[in-house]
Amino acid sequence: EMSKKVAELRQLCSSAEVDMIKLQLKLQGSVSVQVNAGPLAYARAFLDDTNTKRYPDNKVKLLKEVFRQFVEACGQALAVNERLIKEDQLEYQEEMKANYREMAKELSDIMREQICPLEEKTSVLPNSLHIFNAISGTPTSTVVQGLTSSSSVV
Repeated sequence: EMSKKVAELRQLCSSAEVDMIKLQLKLQGSVSVQVNAGPLAYARAFLDDTNTKRYPDNKVKLLKEVFRQFVEACGQALAVNERLIKEDQLEYQEEMKANYREMAKELSDIMREQICPLEEKTSVLPNSLHIFNAISGTPTSTVVQGLTSSSSVV
């Protein structure tokens, strides 16, 4: 079930023409608190300390990896959605990002390991790009491999 969710999110993100409505519905079903009973219920049922002893170690490790991939796929889907949305959906996007961070935190607690939301892993990049631009003299509005740095160099 969780592997299927990961595959669906990845497929939606990698389509040549992203179906934003399908992407948003999948995202909402994956990260929204109201609907989130699904993924978190699976995690609690199989990965909670009291339950992991019931299952073979290799199966528990495999399921943990699927949940790591799920968090990563949700993060990628949020990033794709953020690039596609119009200004009138910014609040909706921020709400989904907050739900995503909360889901990652709860999964971290259940799995007893730190699961970093994807946006936190990549948040250093814009600052690094800014520093690179300042050092190299690259104009700050230059696009580097799809990333735009629009901050001014001081």
